Amino acid sequence: MAASGPKLDLTLYLVTDSGMVSESKTLVQTIDEAIQGGVTIVQLREKTAETGDFISLAHKVLQVTRRAGVPLLINDRIDVALAVDADGVHIGQDDMPLADARRILGPDKIIGVTVQSSEEAEAAVRGGANYVGIGTCYATPTKQVKVEPQGPSGIRGVWEHVLKVPSPTHPIRAVTIGGINAYNAVHVLDSTRTQGNNIALDGLAVVSAIMAAEDPRSAAQKMRAQIRFAMESSWLVRPRVNLASTQELQAVRRAAADVFAQTKSESLTPLVQHITNIVVVNDCANACLAMGGSPIMATEAEEQRDLAPAISSLVINVGTLGKQQVAGMRAAMQQARLHNTPIVLDPVAAGATKYRAQVIAELLRDFGAHVIKGNAGEIAALAGLTEVRSRGVDSVGSGFSDPAAVVAEYSRRQRCVVVMTGAIDYLSDGRSTFAIRNGHPLQATITGSGCMAGTALATFIHSMAHVDPLIGALTGIAAINLAAEHAARRNDVKGPGTFRAAFIDEMYNLSSEQLYDEMVLERLA
Repeated sequence: MAASGPKLDLTLYLVTDSGMVSESKTLVQTIDEAIQGGVTIVQLREKTAETGDFISLAHKVLQVTRRAGVPLLINDRIDVALAVDADGVHIGQDDMPLADARRILGPDKIIGVTVQSSEEAEAAVRGGANYVGIGTCYATPTKQVKVEPQGPSGIRGVWEHVLKVPSPTHPIRAVTIGGINAYNAVHVLDSTRTQGNNIALDGLAVVSAIMAAEDPRSAAQKMRAQIRFAMESSWLVRPRVNLASTQELQAVRRAAADVFAQTKSESLTPLVQHITNIVVVNDCANACLAMGGSPIMATEAEEQRDLAPAISSLVINVGTLGKQQVAGMRAAMQQARLHNTPIVLDPVAAGATKYRAQVIAELLRDFGAHVIKGNAGEIAALAGLTEVRSRGVDSVGSGFSDPAAVVAEYSRRQRCVVVMTGAIDYLSDGRSTFAIRNGHPLQATITGSGCMAGTALATFIHSMAHVDPLIGALTGIAAINLAAEHAARRNDVKGPGTFRAAFIDEMYNLSSEQLYDEMVLERLA
């Protein structure tokens, strides 16, 4: 593009659809307000407009975008782009070939290409596209597509391939499109970061999230804030120190003890929202209180929007999966993503039924989680492994030959902390992996001990979720396991019934000094 042209900034990419515009506004007004709210590039897409009408509209939109210093691209219609001297075009796989478009437009115009596979992406890069629009992320009513939505993990696969292809003229850039909105923007950007080097997409392309809004400026501001949060605040991009030495392990234990002390203090009481197994609601509520949190067990979808601003963390436990409860889970997770509230997902009995597996897969695809906690059988079911299997809610089999590798790999795949509970608990954020060797066999004799572990994770993760969630997870697992050890040693504990009460007592009695001194922590390669 010409040196004097607007800067190519893909951060918040607006694709227009005049059919969605509010009756109180014109398309041009909507675009103008969206740019005021933070849109950085506009693609004018008018599939059914007559040529003359399209050119007239493009002239009006160009006045708005030029005044704001924002590039205007024309969808498909190179003739319209030439007629108004737009900043470039965006073409699909069924439109004019990239080579012809570049020959007609010249070297200085922006050309973006829609791609849905690694092969299409590679051809676009080698052909000299300025950027690729990788789709479709989620299902969307705005455009018919030939392939099923790929979800963030599928988009990441194409993006990783794109980065391996040498571009003949300039570094390639990319956005994704399809069902992107303020509820899923952070999840999409975090989940599409590349493995290893954590390279993010350059931005997100949206249609209805802004075009259908009554207040396009506010909608764009909300989207831009979510993108900024993901780009600047994500723990995925924060460097980790080498934690291999004894001294550094002590530093990790000290950090966990500090999180524990802060949460237990009266000045910070996290409000922990639970949508959990009906069998364990009371125990989880009492455990949350004992560990310094404040529980709320609100399951109706209709109340999640009102509750969300006050919620510190969210536990989604799929032990009970009625349709009404699933609707509540989805509404709560959607709101949690909008407010960047940490989510702990407990995939109870993940491998027990096809329906259960489908629900969990959809929750992870659509919303993701900051922490996934499960036993070996549940993690195996989620990861598609057969070394360990589930019988109902129980894990059976000889166990993984390398459990640390399993949790590390699944953590990298899901872009979150993974906790695998058992006689030894394994935790990983994909970069660092630990084993915690605390706990007591009596935990396995009562209903809900695993569910209470999810509560512990949510109670201590809230202040660390966007800083170092692995420290928050270590705190929660160590705290509940040490409480179990202390309870089992009491003279009044005679079996599962007395252990249950003592267990909650010792969650309440545990101190940060005990957590630091007694945590048996091992760093695994």
